[in-house]
Amino acid sequence: RDVVYLIDPILEDNNYRDNTTNLPIRKLRFFREFFGYPAALTIFKDEKRFGGDRIGNATSRLINETDRLVEYILEQDTHVFEELLTTEKFYVYHDGNNERMQAASDRIKSIYDHFKNLDWQNFKKEDLLEHRDFLKEVKMRSVDPDNLEARNRQGTTIQLFKKSMRTITARLDKGQKEAAPYDLYRGYGNDFMPGYNVAKFYNFRLDDWDYSTIQPAAVPNRKGLLTSPAWLIAHSKNTETDPVIRGKWVREKLLAGTIPDVPITVDASIPEDHSKTLRERLTLATENDYCWKCHKQMNPLGYTFEIYDDFGRYREEESLEYPDRIVESVTLKNDESVLLTDTRDIYETLPVNSTGHLDGTGDDRLDGKVADARDLAERLAQSDRVRQSIIRHAFRYFLGRNETLSDSGTLIDAEQAYLNSSGSFDAVIVSLLTSDSFIYRKQIED
Repeated sequence: RDVVYLIDPILEDNNYRDNTTNLPIRKLRFFREFFGYPAALTIFKDEKRFGGDRIGNATSRLINETDRLVEYILEQDTHVFEELLTTEKFYVYHDGNNERMQAASDRIKSIYDHFKNLDWQNFKKEDLLEHRDFLKEVKMRSVDPDNLEARNRQGTTIQLFKKSMRTITARLDKGQKEAAPYDLYRGYGNDFMPGYNVAKFYNFRLDDWDYSTIQPAAVPNRKGLLTSPAWLIAHSKNTETDPVIRGKWVREKLLAGTIPDVPITVDASIPEDHSKTLRERLTLATENDYCWKCHKQMNPLGYTFEIYDDFGRYREEESLEYPDRIVESVTLKNDESVLLTDTRDIYETLPVNSTGHLDGTGDDRLDGKVADARDLAERLAQSDRVRQSIIRHAFRYFLGRNETLSDSGTLIDAEQAYLNSSGSFDAVIVSLLTSDSFIYRKQIED
């Protein structure tokens, strides 16, 4: 068997999906490893708390679309580090092709316009047959006008038509200009875009979402990859946020600081208190004389991310998710679709305190009190130390070793290449890979 014989059938299989990006793998992998957002897939999250089903598909799409955003910024190749830290534009349930997404939205709008003034809720098979030509043209999923007797495990053809129309109507009956191209009804298969629930990470309701076909597009309450749900989930616990690990990441990766390991004698657990927010409980556990000498480098940075929950959703109130604090238990009614319903239980809440403190940038203009993660991201993007720290990590990645004192000239040249090229990451790579540090290697002595 030759290669073509083996590979071609695989590529033609309906289950095959193209790569998310066309970016050279080493460039993309650097930012995946640096920011660590692919780890979101390793953090278990409960679907009930998520408010919908198929969270695995949604998280996979979330990571893929973060990859796509990184690709978009690297293709512009201007002020790359600043853009990664401060962009307000994201991909949300988008395949990267604006024309294809517009065509998908237009198709859904044409179906809505065709049936919106008709009594489709009470259609019978003979009523559907009157629209045979239109149905052949738009190709509604599992609605074949030449075989109305067909059915699948989701229902009969007429039932599937009505399911589809309910989601189409929900997408456009509130004055929305465009329709999100998610599957017409909750089902299985490979002929549609998976991961529609990715919208929930951004607080978009599937039944009230003015979808943007042109992406990346501005998303409210976001600024940079550190406020993307993928990064926030990757740096969270299963059921709670994690200000300590988030603050530690900022301190070490962006501010070039070091945090010692937790002493083995320390009980690194947060006390339970059903009347306090996580921040209040963490304060009691860590802001004592013994713990604070390390936690003062992490907590004030990590607290700024408390405007997002452990799913990366923006919030102003923190739910006290305890059985004795529940206000309403939400269950689906028989006629409700999980596709269009928020299944989260409702709990008592307390206001979120996201204020923090930034220090260690080496710039008095930037250090000081911080309002929230968006404010933090804006300041970090202006810091020389942050830029130098990212370049140092790029050195380690592309050269495959830690820097030494003799590499200082290489790091300085790489930073100058970035500054002189209006923030080109390609210029940084070229500088590193044409440096003496890369070209000349010393023989390892025994």
